[in-house]
Amino acid sequence: MTDPAETFRMSYPSLWVTYRVFRSFGVGIEQLRLLRTYLKADSTNEHSDQRCLEAAIAWLRRAQDACEGGGVSAAYTLGKGWDRAYPETSGYIIATFLAYAELFGDTSCVERAIRIGNWETKIQTPSGGVLSNLAGPETRVFNTGQVILGWCALYEKTGDPSYLLSATRAADYLCRLQEPDGSWVNDTYCGPRTYHARVDWALLRVARLAGKEAYLAAAEKNLRWVLAQQRENGWFCLCGFHDDPPNMHVIGYTLRGLLECHDTGLPEILRLHLLPHIERPAEALCASAERNVAGMPRGMLPSSFDQRWDSSDSHSCLTGNAQFACFLYRMAQITEERRYAATASRILSAVKSTQLFHSTFDEIDGAIAGSYPIHKGYMSCAYPNWATKFYADALMLKRFHEGGLSIHA
Repeated sequence: MTDPAETFRMSYPSLWVTYRVFRSFGVGIEQLRLLRTYLKADSTNEHSDQRCLEAAIAWLRRAQDACEGGGVSAAYTLGKGWDRAYPETSGYIIATFLAYAELFGDTSCVERAIRIGNWETKIQTPSGGVLSNLAGPETRVFNTGQVILGWCALYEKTGDPSYLLSATRAADYLCRLQEPDGSWVNDTYCGPRTYHARVDWALLRVARLAGKEAYLAAAEKNLRWVLAQQRENGWFCLCGFHDDPPNMHVIGYTLRGLLECHDTGLPEILRLHLLPHIERPAEALCASAERNVAGMPRGMLPSSFDQRWDSSDSHSCLTGNAQFACFLYRMAQITEERRYAATASRILSAVKSTQLFHSTFDEIDGAIAGSYPIHKGYMSCAYPNWATKFYADALMLKRFHEGGLSIHA
């Protein structure tokens, strides 16, 4: 039986988001201004990158304060409110807080990162795995890798061995679950996926810190599996969720994971010659960013791509745009090709045009939505914490990538 609410949302998307905004924040002039930003990005946003970064970090603080225990709320959803704390993305927000603290001397962000890390350790399962969410007992391979990145960053910052212990327990869990071909099938969202390259990055981080070659071997094995999924034009099979075309969120995960693995400089990883495999999709996506998509700000990428690097989407995954900007700043750093940074800045400017400022609605002020327009596409009508996390990372990398900044998550 068809859901009437879903039918209304699909038939009248603008009215649907209007209803969600009014349900969340009431009716008034400011709410109408908010709707305009949702439906038509503000290309006149002239706030400095620093002001945008401060607003994004302030929102991440509020998302953490919305939950008890130390984790960060998964998202603020229009009409529903704050979600529960989300273990996976809380884990990699640790690195964002630590980078901001290091760059701007904000010690409160170190304290926030420690709160997240301690909470993650408290809820780590006996198997060493990280929960998919707080609603059930299921653990997930990908989520575990992302929290490992946070624990490693905290161990490097504080020297507290408890974080390295949590990271090694989690890495042992990953090694136990790995298939003979290097992939992960069990404890995954939808089977083996190329975005598990970010799990390889985590394994290499903890391998170096703990001196355990088994983690390096597991990462190398999965990286070989990931490369086997790549076509000649750089497109990855088994990259998207289920049978959907891969969106920029999971493409960004795959590319960043591969790049950071390459950047470890480990001989076993350098022998895989990852960089050419990274450059082919990067070039295809940079070319797409140069083309203006009707109805979207200049530089904004469509949500997903097919195997020819084409897209018919009329919406954009803002999370993936911010991730891709981070990836390109790192590419510029590693390859010394400045054009990557120029493209990253163009994409980041497009995302910046969707950020809401001077609002009395603390639940969304300074945050980045999951998609543009907000009422369709990835995480519609919601502000996932990972969109704002990667946006903050991109702003920091834009300013400091030439100085060697690397955010380890």
